[in-house]
Amino acid sequence: MSLSTTLRQAGVSRVLEPRDDGYSDAVAGFDTGQPIRPDIVVDAQTAADVASAVAVAADHTTKVTVLGSGHGLLRPIHHGLAITVRSLTGVRIDPAARTATIGAGCSWDPVVAAAAQHGLAAPCGSAPSVGVTGYLLGGGCGPLISSIGFSSDYVLSFDVVTPADGPITVSADSHPELFRAMRGGKCGFGVVTSIVVRLLPFSEIVGGGLFFAAEDVPKVLSTYAEWAPGLPATSTTSVALLRLPAVDTVPAEIRGRHIAQVRFASLDPISNSDSQLAALTGAARPLLNTVGPLPYARIGTVHNDPTEPMPVANGTASLDKLTPATIDALLTAAGPDSDLPLSSVEIRTLGHAAHQPTGGDDSVGGRSASHILNVYAAQAAGIADDTRLAAVRTALDSTTPWQGPTTLINFVGRANTAAAVAGSWSVEQRDRLVKVRREHDPDELFAFPPQPVDGLASGLSA
Repeated sequence: MSLSTTLRQAGVSRVLEPRDDGYSDAVAGFDTGQPIRPDIVVDAQTAADVASAVAVAADHTTKVTVLGSGHGLLRPIHHGLAITVRSLTGVRIDPAARTATIGAGCSWDPVVAAAAQHGLAAPCGSAPSVGVTGYLLGGGCGPLISSIGFSSDYVLSFDVVTPADGPITVSADSHPELFRAMRGGKCGFGVVTSIVVRLLPFSEIVGGGLFFAAEDVPKVLSTYAEWAPGLPATSTTSVALLRLPAVDTVPAEIRGRHIAQVRFASLDPISNSDSQLAALTGAARPLLNTVGPLPYARIGTVHNDPTEPMPVANGTASLDKLTPATIDALLTAAGPDSDLPLSSVEIRTLGHAAHQPTGGDDSVGGRSASHILNVYAAQAAGIADDTRLAAVRTALDSTTPWQGPTTLINFVGRANTAAAVAGSWSVEQRDRLVKVRREHDPDELFAFPPQPVDGLASGLSA
């Protein structure tokens, strides 16, 4: 009997094969440059569908990939079974308890909107269009990281289906080792069906960006390197070198230009924020300043990350230091005068709350880093994927002398090596994750990481 027939007989609501209507929509992801063509897709409509699909996969020892929003795939999917949770999209807010119960297929957008109706804030990422589940499983570095810490610190429980246990609720009191692993360990445990998170008691911040001309980038980055680590715990910042398209959706002041965007998000009043930004505005005159009081429901406008699917080549590294030499090396490789086909070179500063878990011991790597470097090369006419990947690697490699030992798994991309994926955790964390995975997925049905990277096995084996 075929696997698809067995799944249907087990009561799974929607089983799709490549020839079926709806298959392409079910596997569509954010990175359109990554083919996603599994042999069979379970488009789970309920948690029971997930439980049945995992049980069948376990009986058949079938490898499984879990699909959410389609961010973060490291390699194409050409075979096997995929379970997509995109239809599990319910959101329930408990304003008295300040919690949100979130279906595993949700992006942050509806969660942020629902929480805002009660004057509360969800611990989302810089791009609220990103899926909640993958983001939280990887730790979650958001626009208020220095003030509130990693978003996974706010997880209270996961409902998850594992091959060894079936459907279980995982929390600090129930399966605590798995709970620790799932907050930052990313994947390889089973399929999450819902999550309960704590919400934050505010509805407005001060946020936005300062946009500087290409000729001012060296002095802006130099000032940023000295200024950012000194910000109070109430404020978070990052800076990105961007090549902006000449389209009407980009403000006229920065349209079609190569610019530096300093992002700023603060829990302080606007008067304090203005004084905090004085060092930057004194170093160079911004082309555009959008910093001001901001309803938390519009938190995505601080970074204004892309929301439309596109082919992306990207990679990441942590930085122990951001010195004048670091800046010089990065600008030489990837600054305004570079001919590398890069769309974004981003430095996120990790301060204060980022360095200490507030939700108990977890598996988030990279907490000790002072900065995270993320490099992106979006699709450009006439530029091959291999060329874009090489450009990303060149930018990352320029900072090698200042890189730290661990990365953040959510930012790891196809331009990274197997060592970078393994380096998302300390040796102690990796050993612990391997042990937990073997307990809950003894036949290794769920790929770790989400798709294989060449040479990864030797870096993660116990």
